[in-house]
Amino acid sequence: MKKLLYIILFGLLFLSGCEKKTSDIAPAKLYEMDGESTYSGVSPGDGKKEFIDAYQDYAIQVAYNDSVSNYLVMSIRKIPYEDSISTMIANFFINGKPVSEEELCEQNKIEPEQLHSLLSSSEYLRSHEVIYRYLRFKWEDGAIQKIESEELNYNETFETPYVET
Repeated sequence: MKKLLYIILFGLLFLSGCEKKTSDIAPAKLYEMDGESTYSGVSPGDGKKEFIDAYQDYAIQVAYNDSVSNYLVMSIRKIPYEDSISTMIANFFINGKPVSEEELCEQNKIEPEQLHSLLSSSEYLRSHEVIYRYLRFKWEDGAIQKIESEELNYNETFETPYVET
């Protein structure tokens, strides 16, 4: 009996250490909208629970409407949903594949401060299709007021077409 108890306790300890990691890489389908609802089923009027259930696996950025702070990465469970804020899930897509800013810097052997220069350079844009996609949620009094899904095509913005080789 004691042996079985030890096996169960060991199993519980082992499983409690296997926590699901947050993935900063959101797939392209995450940014699709069906009317006012997101691909994940979140709609205006939904609150914290629906938002966390749908997006807990992604990095969430938060901006306060009364602040000049840009968007800051924040834990999804610590976001002050009752405040007047905007939350955003964003990703770069290089040649159609999602990639994090950290991966872009690592792959190109650059520092984060150099990322904008890289992604806006004619040389890089000629050989890469660069698209920045994001979902933005505007919050008031604990409820989502508005959801926007948008993208910025760097090749169009910097007038440098991607040339497949």
